[in-house]
Amino acid sequence: MTALAMSAGLLAAGCGEDAPRATAAQADDVVFAASRGLTVNLAPGWQATRASLTPHLTDPREVLSVATFPLGYRPTDCAHVAGSALEDLGPTDAFITLQERGTDPGSSWADFPPRPGHFGPQLGGASEASACVPSARFVDHWFGFTDGGRHFHVEVAFGPEASAATRDQAWAVLDSLHVDPSVRPGWRSSG
Repeated sequence: MTALAMSAGLLAAGCGEDAPRATAAQADDVVFAASRGLTVNLAPGWQATRASLTPHLTDPREVLSVATFPLGYRPTDCAHVAGSALEDLGPTDAFITLQERGTDPGSSWADFPPRPGHFGPQLGGASEASACVPSARFVDHWFGFTDGGRHFHVEVAFGPEASAATRDQAWAVLDSLHVDPSVRPGWRSSG
């Protein structure tokens, strides 16, 4: 068993009863540890950004962005959308971004159901992102979920010619997501 597969197994074993099942890591996957207690497995060709693609967004806050192409920030018409990533998305590429909501003890978080057992194309619908970057061509899925008491928005975008393998890899990235429930947002939700 590779060290990577053992790491994935240890993450899954230490998560507790309510944690989703981790997907088996492929031998050539890389475990990427994002900020704020998040880790994902990235297949070869996938890369992450450590700089925010939405630096002016205060709540929710971007906590993870990965893609099959290099990611970089530049201003676009909408500060709440990773517009530069969507503009740079090629016809065969994929892009994923997670945004976490701040704390709000009074919220019922009705728009954030429990994390699904498996992420896939049945989740969410098109976002408003295409209005922010009208020159970009993509199909996207926008949805929310709760994991470990934390609340996330997700944008998954595919170029119009993305292969079934690329789409499967994108959903596998989300399936591999490990959320540390002991890490909590240090900011209040904007509502």
